Amino acid sequence: MKTQSALIVCETVYPEISERLPEYVTRVEVLEYRYHLYPNKLNSLLKDTVQKLDEEKCDWEQILLGYGLCSNGVDGLVSQRSRIVMPKVDDCIALFLGSSECFREEQRKEPGTYYLTKGWIECKADSLAVMNRQHEWTEDLDPETAEWFARDLVKNYSRLVLVDTGSYDITPFAGHAEEVARVFGQRFEIISGSIAYLETLLNGPWDSRFIVVEAREPITKDMFAGNF
Repeated sequence: MKTQSALIVCETVYPEISERLPEYVTRVEVLEYRYHLYPNKLNSLLKDTVQKLDEEKCDWEQILLGYGLCSNGVDGLVSQRSRIVMPKVDDCIALFLGSSECFREEQRKEPGTYYLTKGWIECKADSLAVMNRQHEWTEDLDPETAEWFARDLVKNYSRLVLVDTGSYDITPFAGHAEEVARVFGQRFEIISGSIAYLETLLNGPWDSRFIVVEAREPITKDMFAGNF
């Protein structure tokens, strides 16, 4: 794929590919993670962002989405001018691990696993940030309620994994991840991931692991059926 593309990507995913963008990705929109907390708002934001790109009337042939289904946040998304290409995944964990198959295997081995990456840590999207009232869900709560909320959030997770995709030095983030695991009584591991899935999104070719819709054709949640 050498035609020009625009990229819309979550800020938790962007650190994995920020240094690897091909020259034909000529426009990048990085959207805040916090919208994941409110799927309807995420849906509206994505639709507004696609509309903005349509109105710019530039030369890209496709809009690449660095998202998964994300609680139906992409349902109904449509471009009037460009095809849209996105991974056929429920959320971004499969993107960090390299494939849906790798994610399913991890889920089979350790279903109670809580995943972290550089992006999640920097966005303060982990349970320790929730407990410390650095997260939107708990910033207005008293400390005791915030701690209860955080512990309830991860009560079914016995393992915390920091995913090393190889895109950057993971060392600065390992200490924080290990502290999260210690505070919440989880077993801590660092596992190897891969950005191969994301690189294929950027560079093609797009096979059955991707959803590809042409201009004026909406993405629907049914397109993700049977993938998880």
